[in-house]
Amino acid sequence: METNYQQVAWNCMNKYVGITTSDGQSHDGFVAHIDQNYVTLAIPTNEMVGQMNGMPANATTYRQFGYYPGFYPRRRFYPRPIPFGAITALYLLPFFI
Repeated sequence: METNYQQVAWNCMNKYVGITTSDGQSHDGFVAHIDQNYVTLAIPTNEMVGQMNGMPANATTYRQFGYYPGFYPRRRFYPRPIPFGAITALYLLPFFI
């Protein structure tokens, strides 16, 4: 039975999903973009938390808006295109705030 992962991905647009590929890798993220050949996941990153070394955010260590000496905007998500031909499973994952 052939699954049309492009249609499944469209049904999961902007939702948190898990994808398993034919090489055994697993990816999880939000479905951000879909074209004829790829689904692009927006994969969350904890780069900001890692650079703060667990310290609470305050004006001297982190500023949410604008620039601060030594601060430059970082991505909270990074894109990961995955070809439809490599997908063996695409499934919804729970996401809690």
